[in-house]
Amino acid sequence: MIRRAKKTATDTRSVDIDDAYALEFWASEFGVSQARLKAAVLAAGADAPSVKRELNKPKTA
Repeated sequence: MIRRAKKTATDTRSVDIDDAYALEFWASEFGVSQARLKAAVLAAGADAPSVKRELNKPKTA
């Protein structure tokens, strides 16, 4: 049986939306689209916990 290593982002503390691999990783990690992830990073900065908080904010009308 071949075991595959779990892929992780190079830096697990920040979200780099300019790196295609990192963008795909973080979108999958947070369970959101890449577009939504980009919007959250632009609103909250690249710090992963801040992005997570931004994504978990209740949507306003």
